[in-house]
Amino acid sequence: MPAIDRDTGLGTTYERIAVARLLEDLAVRFPIARVLEGPTDGITGIRGLNSIPLAQAGAAVELVLADADEVALARRVWRELGLGDRVTIRHSADRGLHVEPGSFDLVWNFNSLPQIADPGALVDEMCDASSRFVLVFVGNTLNYGYPVHRLHHKVAGEEWSHGDVSMMDPKRVARMLGDRGFDVVGRFLVDVPWWPDIDSPIEEVAATFLPFLKRFVRDSKRLERYTWTAENLPYFDPSKREPLEERLSRHFLIEKAKRFPFRALFAHHRGILARRKDEREP
Repeated sequence: MPAIDRDTGLGTTYERIAVARLLEDLAVRFPIARVLEGPTDGITGIRGLNSIPLAQAGAAVELVLADADEVALARRVWRELGLGDRVTIRHSADRGLHVEPGSFDLVWNFNSLPQIADPGALVDEMCDASSRFVLVFVGNTLNYGYPVHRLHHKVAGEEWSHGDVSMMDPKRVARMLGDRGFDVVGRFLVDVPWWPDIDSPIEEVAATFLPFLKRFVRDSKRLERYTWTAENLPYFDPSKREPLEERLSRHFLIEKAKRFPFRALFAHHRGILARRKDEREP
């Protein structure tokens, strides 16, 4: 299957920037020199970009992807950003991490657990591979758009494509990490715009329930305004990202306001950062 070769839509653009900001903050707060990410990529668009902010902060990154075409495209993007020497990108058809125990300061993934047939085995691998930290992000089922999202899939006759909902429970994830010798040291809400978490364009969702709106789906150009290819990604170059963030600043009001009431109703994802109790030396 050919790799997705572009990021499309305001939602993906916002999500990239929100996750990048969070990772940049973690890189300042914690000693993270060696990073392992995988085995799937939970952001719609070009695969294998999530750990770029950590590499830009000085970390050496190993990245595991499940599709060979995705590996080739990711390598190209990292090289074009001048980061080819800071990353190793591997193909893993069985979605296993396959690394030496205790080899990394941080082992993490974005929304992988719900997509994996055996999430317990993946958590085992992640915890075994980490000498210090494990970071897991899952979708937020408390989001006010989640019931609409589920209903849209049913009414439109679309198969649910977001994995095991039971693995979107941060308390369950925290228990799994605790059972493997890790203490939770951080909980995050990330990707917190004002709009609901719906993977399809809002015009398309509305048209599912109100068919007379279908003409607006045809006329909408909103996705085209936020489409980026491997050659013009704006998230990792300050000269491109700063004007984009300024343009999108109103969408980040809830994300920035840490004490905004009911933030959990707007967040698209939750994150859990855990630290090994018996921290290992490299």
